Amino acid sequence: MCFDEDHGLTSLAVLIECSPILEKLELEIDIEPNHCYENETCSGILEKCPDVWLVHMKELEIQSFINLKREMEFVKFIMARSPRLKKVIIHSLVGKDEESDMLKVLLQAPRASPVQIVVK
Repeated sequence: MCFDEDHGLTSLAVLIECSPILEKLELEIDIEPNHCYENETCSGILEKCPDVWLVHMKELEIQSFINLKREMEFVKFIMARSPRLKKVIIHSLVGKDEESDMLKVLLQAPRASPVQIVVK
C-alpha cells in the first residue's frame, strides 16, 4: 500500500468499509525514494467513514512504517473503530527517538479497546 497520495488512504477506507468481519490486517507500506513528504496533507478521507466499525478486528500489523501523518491517522482510526482489537504491531523505519514519540502519540489516541501497541 502506498500512502504517498490520497488514493492509498482512499483504497484502505474502501477496503475497510467492505470488510466488516476482518479480523487481522497486515500492510506493507510502499514508499517512494526521493519523494517529498514534508507537505503531505490528510484531507479527511477517513472521517468520511463515520459509520465504519471493525467489530471483529483483533490485530493490525504494518511493515515499513515511516511515521507519515497519513499512516498515523490510519492507525488511530483503526484503534478508535475496533472494539476487539488486541494488538497493533508497527515495524518502523525511523530512529529510536522518533519511535518513542510515535508510541507516545498512539498511547494517547482514543481507543475502542485496551490495545497493546508494539513498535519494532
